[in-house]
Amino acid sequence: MIHAIFSSKSSSWNLVERLVFPAPRSSYTIQSFPGELILIPSDRGDDVPCLFLPFQHARFLMMFFHANAEDLGLVYNFCTVLRDMFQVNVLAVEYPGYGICPGTPTEAGIIANAEAAMEFATETLNVAHNDILILGRSLGTGPAISLAARYEVAGVILVSPFASIKELFERRVGRLAHLLEDRFQNLLLAPKILSATLIIHGLQDALVPPEHGRRIYASILRKRMLVTPANMTHNSSLLKDVGSFVMPMTRFFSLPDYAFENVQVPSWAFPTADMGPLESLAPPRSCGCCAIPKGDEAIVEPISRLRPDSEAEADEAEVDCEGGDDSPRSAGIRFEESSSSEDIEDSRISKNLCSPPWEVTYLRAEEAMVQAKGIRGMVTKQVSQKYDF
Repeated sequence: MIHAIFSSKSSSWNLVERLVFPAPRSSYTIQSFPGELILIPSDRGDDVPCLFLPFQHARFLMMFFHANAEDLGLVYNFCTVLRDMFQVNVLAVEYPGYGICPGTPTEAGIIANAEAAMEFATETLNVAHNDILILGRSLGTGPAISLAARYEVAGVILVSPFASIKELFERRVGRLAHLLEDRFQNLLLAPKILSATLIIHGLQDALVPPEHGRRIYASILRKRMLVTPANMTHNSSLLKDVGSFVMPMTRFFSLPDYAFENVQVPSWAFPTADMGPLESLAPPRSCGCCAIPKGDEAIVEPISRLRPDSEAEADEAEVDCEGGDDSPRSAGIRFEESSSSEDIEDSRISKNLCSPPWEVTYLRAEEAMVQAKGIRGMVTKQVSQKYDF
């Protein structure tokens, strides 16, 4: 904890803010991602650095809010995998005081950047709200829930969400936490979420207890799903076990989906050639939250081409889902029953997932992969992308 306070890049003299927002040294400069790094205007007068990673003729735009010990440079590879695997446009948003974004990291500043990104997506890129997915992890669930409580979008994905900052501090400092000003009161905002929500929270999360995710899940009034992988920690890779993240995403949302027109980014959003660096380049450091499994090479397959590894031992995950007939279906969210009788042997799973109530089911990754075979609308195009790590 003491190391986090003094190693934070935050310029704030508030020790709590330095601990809550341990901004790492910038892992990128304004020249790092030509054609992909954009600067969007905000009401604060500062430009907000964002990554925009387009996918040809993608319908959905996925807004991504990273964890607290990362910046855009550290999550770049993860965002490219999101784009290629789910075949969506990705808009990753930077926080004040993180990366090359000016300012001091505060709750108000982070939410202001999120609002600026939403305004840019809808008014400048002309993306409809029902074509937007909001993904937040750890600290990123704060701005994600804030947006989800104001806008009805295609869907919301929360990875390791916390009830509030004060509740997190209570586990470490006890009653002294009551002396702190609370930040990101996610549990209070959860009932106001306007869209279908997928929550993923590892049972081995020692930083944010899984109970936080369960309580937020119980407070959501819209269609919802909770996935609790048994062996997932706070910093586990989301791509290691397809049954923990990839398959729930495709089962809960209609991914991928396509549009006739591509999203066009105006030229003024890109940094100019004569624009000097805002921050000095530092060696990248990562907390591992968005790490991609390492190997000889990383191959990103589209979700329609994924197949289970017969020799791999898949982790078990508890899945809970609820939704009624009054849940919105127009936002690109649908559930479809498997068309093949041999796909699903468990009748609890093979039922139409829209029929409440859903039973708590223990779902292995192999079973999740088999379910995906029956999802209609999957693409057959082969997409293979290599990354260097």
